[in-house]
Amino acid sequence: MIKVDNFEHETSVPLTDDIIMDLNKKGEFIALEILNASHVLDTTPESLQNISNIDLTVKVNDYQIFVNSIFTLPIKGHEEIKATNATTTNDINIPFMDARLATA
Repeated sequence: MIKVDNFEHETSVPLTDDIIMDLNKKGEFIALEILNASHVLDTTPESLQNISNIDLTVKVNDYQIFVNSIFTLPIKGHEEIKATNATTTNDINIPFMDARLATA
């Protein structure tokens, strides 16, 4: 789980079978859950424990929800970039959002 805000969870929006976006009561993005993350990102669970950077983009318009996440992971003595994208229709009317979040 990538938690970007400590607000109370209100709604979970499944973007794919393995990627879920969590929202607060105002409909604002607060977390991204990646189930089976080592499989989704094609890496080891050990590498996921040592993520050095996350670049997360969340875009929502009237029709679509799009989330792109890029992870920098240590793999076999060097860093590798792993990415995942998820898109679904905005049929629950989440408000407009265009955010880029990063950690270092």
